[in-house]
Amino acid sequence: MSKKYDLRPVIVNIDGKQVKGYFHRFIYSFSTQYSATQALIELADGRLRYYDPFYVQFSDRETQVEEPIDK
Repeated sequence: MSKKYDLRPVIVNIDGKQVKGYFHRFIYSFSTQYSATQALIELADGRLRYYDPFYVQFSDRETQVEEPIDK
C-alpha cells in the first residue's frame, strides 16, 4: 500500500473549483466502441475519484518555460 508521501500531489480544476488531492494511477477502460483514460485521485478527505487527465495538474513541479526546439 502506498503512503501519502509516496504519491504525487495534484490540483484538480473542475467546474471552476480547485480541489487538492494525490495521484494514485491512470485507469484505462476499453469497450468495443472506444477507450478512455482517467486518473485515480485521492481527495484530501480520503475519497477516491476518477477524473479526466485534462483537469489534473501535478503540483510538485515548479513552472518552467520550455525553450523552443528550433534555434
